[in-house]
Amino acid sequence: MADSEKDTNKDAQEGKGKKDKAKAESGPPSPMKLVIVGAVALFVAVLGAQVAAPLLNRVIEGHAKAAPAKAEGEEGAEGAAPIELAAADTEKPEKKEPVEPAQYVGLDPPFVVSFDEQDGTRYVQLQLQAMARSEKTIEEIKKHAPALRNSILFLLNGYKLEELTTLAGKEKLRGELTTKTNEVLAKNGSQGQIEELYFTNFVIQ
Repeated sequence: MADSEKDTNKDAQEGKGKKDKAKAESGPPSPMKLVIVGAVALFVAVLGAQVAAPLLNRVIEGHAKAAPAKAEGEEGAEGAAPIELAAADTEKPEKKEPVEPAQYVGLDPPFVVSFDEQDGTRYVQLQLQAMARSEKTIEEIKKHAPALRNSILFLLNGYKLEELTTLAGKEKLRGELTTKTNEVLAKNGSQGQIEELYFTNFVIQ
């Protein structure tokens, strides 16, 4: 009987020792474990950041490149419209009034003008053809021929012979004759005008 009680007490003490040991093992972690766990967590965090950073940068760069490209596309679309409109405007054919065919009439007979020079009297003989673009104007030229011839002769007498020997002098005379004859026509109530006067004969003797 005494032996069984001793065994019972021994077993109870052994069980209590095991429980105390288990409590000691399951108690708060030691500082060394905390340091190791912290170091592992920091390493994982740094490694994850190094892996994720390039991916994040690529995403950001992709958005940054896409935004200017979109803006340029919109600006290009906006800028293209005026160019297309301008091209459409320039492609419109200009409406031109049909030009009437040229008609000619001679201011006959030839004009003869004398010039007193040191070596004697010199003569200039010239024939003129008037060009207009309506039959009515041609009839007005014929009708007012005396007034036209009078103004032409006075204009010729205002020149020096040496002026009429050069091409520039002849062109100057032709231009002034055209202006003068149109003034005469307008003064006499004509609505038409002489477009050009041509020399068909020009002789200096």
